[in-house]
Amino acid sequence: MARGVNQAIVGPRFEQKFGRRPLAPDDPAATINDLIFARMIEPDWSPLHRAFVDKITAKAQARQLCPDLRVAETLSVIPVETIRSVDHLHDMLQPFIGTAAIAKPAHASGAPVFLRDVTSPADLMALHDLAGRDYALVMREMQYRGLPRRIVVETLVPARGAAPPDDYKFHCIHGEPLLCQVDHGRFGEAWSRLFRVPGFAPMDVDDGLSPPDGYRLPDPGRLVALTAAARALAAPFDMVRVDLYDGADGLYFGEMTFTPAASLGIAPSDAGCHRETPTHREYSRTLMAAFRRRG
Repeated sequence: MARGVNQAIVGPRFEQKFGRRPLAPDDPAATINDLIFARMIEPDWSPLHRAFVDKITAKAQARQLCPDLRVAETLSVIPVETIRSVDHLHDMLQPFIGTAAIAKPAHASGAPVFLRDVTSPADLMALHDLAGRDYALVMREMQYRGLPRRIVVETLVPARGAAPPDDYKFHCIHGEPLLCQVDHGRFGEAWSRLFRVPGFAPMDVDDGLSPPDGYRLPDPGRLVALTAAARALAAPFDMVRVDLYDGADGLYFGEMTFTPAASLGIAPSDAGCHRETPTHREYSRTLMAAFRRRG
């Protein structure tokens, strides 16, 4: 788990993605991806960081920093060591199958399961497999190290229609939301775009992305409330992505992400997410310039 070992293990993944080795964050040529990489392989994370990484304890922390923000109700918590098999997990989740609930690992990122869609234990295989892993070892994101392995069952955030509510991912530097990635139709015809905060003008007017038919940003008052909530949650941290949901009955806490995409992410543009683009370079310049002003 030492920093040098972590770099040796996941550095080749970074090099494969970007065609170069990770740079030190203070290198003038370093991008936001280099900064995220340097953070994730660092073994020492504060108790507050780790409390926000765990999807169960994060809810209480979020309400402390932003009392008006709603959180999804926790319906059940299942310690992974009590699960004998995927069939046993299916039995344990039986009271919630067919309902408007979601199950996901509290100590990892990924493998969520909408329980209303579950028809057999096979539908839970990815969740079962990921929940049993030490997620810190997947990409050496050290903030996950030693978290208790648990599956959390939550109510779904209320939506205005059949589609899930939009996800607002605020990229914050030194407590200030600078950019917001809006994810619309996340489990269908997905569409994402980056906007500058607070005005919510497109970050890159040449990104080639146009809103899908019928989509509009929320009214200005809603955007102000979303931004204020993100600012309150980001206040203790020098770099964090704050994910919020625009639910039918209010604003909901999603999660706090300290190492987005394990350093391999690319900003959304019409060129796709597989390579660097001018949009991604502008995204990186915006965040790194703000970081260095206080660094």
